[in-house]
Amino acid sequence: MPISLQRQGAVAVMTLDNPASLNALTPGMRHQMEQIVLEVRDDASIRSLVITGAGKAFCSGGDINTFAGASAIAMRDRMRQQHRVTMALYTLEKPVVAAVNGPAWGVGFNVALLADIILAADTARFCQSYSKVGIIPDGGGLYLLARIVGTQRAKEMILLADVIDAAQAKSLGIVREVYTSENLMPEAMRLAQKLAAGPTRAFGLSKALLARGLSMGLDEFLELEASAEALVMQTEDHIAAVDAFKNKSTPRFKGN
Repeated sequence: MPISLQRQGAVAVMTLDNPASLNALTPGMRHQMEQIVLEVRDDASIRSLVITGAGKAFCSGGDINTFAGASAIAMRDRMRQQHRVTMALYTLEKPVVAAVNGPAWGVGFNVALLADIILAADTARFCQSYSKVGIIPDGGGLYLLARIVGTQRAKEMILLADVIDAAQAKSLGIVREVYTSENLMPEAMRLAQKLAAGPTRAFGLSKALLARGLSMGLDEFLELEASAEALVMQTEDHIAAVDAFKNKSTPRFKGN
């Protein structure tokens, strides 16, 4: 299968696994991605997700052979398919770590941007490569990139389609840490396991409020925050954490 899902305890690992094409996304792979993310969403025993690529690349973008010369209707259907993947990842109320092991071009770059934390190998390269084939960024890239690096730098990256390395991506705030290729996945799993041991419900609500707050006024947002805080204070994890604090012990979160 061109995308695989493996479990290591409470961590799920989704691997783009079509190295012959540098993991370029086909319509079939997009459908698989959507189904896997929904499976992760609905499985309470999975508490964090790692996304990576097989072989030398993370994802080289969309498979141009599957859309070159397509009709406008076919392209709109393809975009809607990608948007279902984008929204499934963007709204996933569980921590997501991207382990970018090589080139992340086009929509591959934007899939990485959907993660909460991006780790990169020193061999990783990032490029908003769309202008090279005369199209605009898709998969939410126009929305996401400007919110991370700022509008001016995003325009520069999109218009020039320059390739940036892992160190540059870290300096721009895109990547959290850079590792050797050998250490990338162990470090990604260590981080994902740490996140999986955290208060999953609180993480999920925090992610949801951060996303919604980008388009809300402060007064409206604070009302939403108050409701979310009241809800999360009823969770088993919060109650257990308060007891642990009183007893001067370490809380053990169960994700409930």
